[in-house]
Amino acid sequence: MKSRLAATLVLIALAGPRPATAADAFKVIVNARMTGRTVSRETLSQVYLGKVERWGDGKPITAVDLSTTSPVRAAFSQTVLGMSVVAVRMHWTRTMVSDHFPPMVRSTDEDVIAFVASRTGSVGYVSADAVLPDTVHTVAVQ
Repeated sequence: MKSRLAATLVLIALAGPRPATAADAFKVIVNARMTGRTVSRETLSQVYLGKVERWGDGKPITAVDLSTTSPVRAAFSQTVLGMSVVAVRMHWTRTMVSDHFPPMVRSTDEDVIAFVASRTGSVGYVSADAVLPDTVHTVAVQ
C-alpha cells in the first residue's frame, strides 16, 4: 500500500504543473467603481450575448470585446460563452435585427483597460499577464 502511494506521488511530481487551460489565458475586468468581485459565468455569458443589459444593482452594463483575431477572445468565447468566435459573430448577425448590438471592440489589452476604466458599469477581458491600473479590478468568474 505504501509503495503504491509513493509511486503515485512520484508520478504526480514527474507530471509537473497542471496544463494551462483556456481560462488561464484571460482575466475579466470591471471599472474600479464596481463593488463586486465575482460574476457568474452565466451572467457574463448573457451580457456578452446581449441578453442582460443591467447589473444586479440596476447599473447599465457596457461590455467590450477584443478583436475577432485575438487568441484571448477565442479563449474567452470558448470558456465563458461556450461558443467559437465565429458562432458568436453569427449570433450577433441574427440578433442585430432586433435592435441589440454586439459589444464594442478594442484592439489591445491597453485599449480594453482604458475603455473599462472610463465607464462605470463596464466589463471587459484582457490577457492573463496584462498589468492593471487602479482604475479597474478583476472579477472571478464562477
